[in-house]
Amino acid sequence: MKVTKTVLYLTLMALLTLSSTIFAQSYNYEEMKMDEYNQLLAEWQGKLKAAQDAIVLEDQRIEAAKKCNDETQASIDAAWGEIYAALGTTKDAAEAYKKQVAQLRSDASAFLSLSPEEIYRRKDEVKALKDRLAQMRGDNLALLSENMAALDAVESLIKQAEEKGKPAVPDTYSVVRGDYLWKIAGMKEMYGDPYAWMRIYTSNKDLIKNPDLIYPAQTFRIPRDVGPNEYLVARGDFLAKIAGLSNVYGSTFKWQRLYEANKDIVEDPNLIYPWQVLQVPK
Repeated sequence: MKVTKTVLYLTLMALLTLSSTIFAQSYNYEEMKMDEYNQLLAEWQGKLKAAQDAIVLEDQRIEAAKKCNDETQASIDAAWGEIYAALGTTKDAAEAYKKQVAQLRSDASAFLSLSPEEIYRRKDEVKALKDRLAQMRGDNLALLSENMAALDAVESLIKQAEEKGKPAVPDTYSVVRGDYLWKIAGMKEMYGDPYAWMRIYTSNKDLIKNPDLIYPAQTFRIPRDVGPNEYLVARGDFLAKIAGLSNVYGSTFKWQRLYEANKDIVEDPNLIYPWQVLQVPK
């Protein structure tokens, strides 16, 4: 009898461990009679069986849900397959297109962190972004609502960058009676340096035939920065030195290219002046 009680006790403990419910009351197993053990064991065996049945039922439900999910996913894949076929593309091409859109958005967003002057200086790159956007809008994949929304966001970022760069676009100045280039260049709101008259002159060659002769009501461009294919001459510069710069030609022997492109403002290749704006043909 003692051995039987021990086996029943160990069995009951195993059932209690497997169960998720614990009785609030405690039991004195040493004082229990065999019929009480059997009754308690049967009770826990019933609970264990109920739990196992519930697990089996839940597994069946999970399997049914998984099957339903697989069928739904198959239907979605088939529908997308029909969409890709109608657009004349494939799933791989669509994924590659989404990555290109994401990259374009990242590139456009990067410009918003730049200063207005830097945006103006890199306006050719902004234009390149607009060209990429136009090219991507020409793809049939742009008709998908997700891609269309992403491209609209890119367009908005480019417009914001252009707006931010506008303050760096050349200002203008309207000549009044008594003005002369030296005086205009020396104004604080212009360049604050009378010697910068050369910049006004070279930037308005279409309006100024003689730098000593300007007229009231003339409107001059007052550039605040140089364009991507321009160079602002500084003190100590000469054509060979400029041509040798890495961001120009990287070779002093190409100074003649600069001279040929700027003959309208450089009469003597050995004589250039600070504040002249030279064209740098690429």
